Amino acid sequence: MEAVAEGLWGLADYAEKKGEIGKAVKCLEAICQSHASFLPIVEVKTRLRISTLLLKHSHNVNQAKSHLERSQLLLKQIPSCFDLKFRTFSMLSQCYHLVGAIPPQKQTLLKALDLTASLPPEVSVRLWACNFNSQLANALIIEGDYHSAFSALESGFESASQLCYPELQMFFATSVLHVHLMQWYDDNSVQSALRRCDDLWESLGPDRREQCLGLLFYNELLHIFYQLRVCDYKNANQHVDKLDAAMKADSQKMREAQRLTNELNALNQSLSRPDLPNRERSLLSSKQAQIQDRISSMNNTNWSAEQPLEPAYFGNTKRPWQEKLVLAPPPIDGEWLPKSAVYALVDLMVVIFGRPRGLFKECAKRIQSGMRAIQVELVKLGITDGVREVDLQHSAIWMAGVYLMLLMQFLENKVAVELTRSEFVEAQEALVQMKEWFIRFPTILQACESIIEMLRGQYAHSVGCYSEAAFHYIEAAKLTGSKSMQAMCQVYAAVSYICIGDAESSSQALDLIGPIYRMKDSFVGVREQASVLFAYGLLLMRQDEYEEAR
Repeated sequence: MEAVAEGLWGLADYAEKKGEIGKAVKCLEAICQSHASFLPIVEVKTRLRISTLLLKHSHNVNQAKSHLERSQLLLKQIPSCFDLKFRTFSMLSQCYHLVGAIPPQKQTLLKALDLTASLPPEVSVRLWACNFNSQLANALIIEGDYHSAFSALESGFESASQLCYPELQMFFATSVLHVHLMQWYDDNSVQSALRRCDDLWESLGPDRREQCLGLLFYNELLHIFYQLRVCDYKNANQHVDKLDAAMKADSQKMREAQRLTNELNALNQSLSRPDLPNRERSLLSSKQAQIQDRISSMNNTNWSAEQPLEPAYFGNTKRPWQEKLVLAPPPIDGEWLPKSAVYALVDLMVVIFGRPRGLFKECAKRIQSGMRAIQVELVKLGITDGVREVDLQHSAIWMAGVYLMLLMQFLENKVAVELTRSEFVEAQEALVQMKEWFIRFPTILQACESIIEMLRGQYAHSVGCYSEAAFHYIEAAKLTGSKSMQAMCQVYAAVSYICIGDAESSSQALDLIGPIYRMKDSFVGVREQASVLFAYGLLLMRQDEYEEAR
């Protein structure tokens, strides 16, 4: 029966290479549905293969989950086969993640970690422990359990340290920094996490850093997010310039790789001709080998050819390695975001830092470039005109959310740029687009509701409708749970009331400014403090208290 299984596995391979995924799945399902008896390990390998195909090429997560749950039951009867057990745990965890079942995901990962702890500390076992700790941290973050997420990531860091694997240590160090930025407990902890990233990155040396493009982008973006938060714009600009240069260099490399691939395909077609003269065939074969070597050297990273263990999938078709910004080796396959999303983020950072410097032409170019790239990705996820939130596949929601939030960020900055330029019609059009996207995807874009109201306030203030502006700002403050956002909206509302100029409006402005002024030192960074001092100074000028206003 093993020969029958191998034959069906071979047919499945052939069908997959031809892109006939349905046929490949049917070949494999024939083994699972057969009345003849196969060894449990054959059935496990087959079900793992089916699950991998379903997760890579479809949104049929529940069917993949059923195969993996059956594999887990079969593996309980087998005392060894730890690699298969680890693959099953990892993929089953990701299925639970995709369907939003966090408690069973955590339970699965904790069982997997118990198994790794019971085995001799071989390299593959420790790598799987890193995988499970990384996934567990993500699950805990979703539940808002940041303290436990830190523990999981620190355990992963410890495993990476025992492996003497600095790139993997860097992956966990940056992940810890990311969680600190999401949940800012205190300045010292954040700065300590930041210093650890700097020290590890420096210790890699220039040659190894060059091979870790994903970590470069992740680390630099996290530094920018930190500096935005603490209003250290001068140092942030250096990181933005560094990222922009890296993005342009990689884009150029990818274009060259595509050109070489097209040339190689043409050569392969010529070499397939049976009537090709021997001399010409020899010349073309030599050229083919040269191009293959060049493509291979361009795609060379620390991990691109190193896939001894099953990589992790997160419900999106697996992209070629050269199209990914990989953060960690298999079996973690730690891609933070797809390359297109990371590149859009870099464009967004250029816009955010370019607008205050008056670089409106460059900002417009980057906004257009970023939004165009995002629209392409949204279409791939099935988001075309008329598609709404309820129409999305469950497994596409997370990635759709990434691109939709990026799109809203670009539109928000477009509104800001156009208002700065006093181009009110263009600002209004971008604001209308934001509202339309929010109406279509209200749950995914729930966090944008307060931003839209705030931008409506800024638009109204810019055209001199101060009462309307104050109303929108106060509504925006009600719609957010962010203390910082509430403070900024109340300051904006106070400025609009001050611009109205009558005694009642000045009193309303004071009611808004007073509480924020008293707690101004509690905010991270200086943005809120500077804004409330500015607004309070304006109010004191209105009250003819010029010395105190100054």
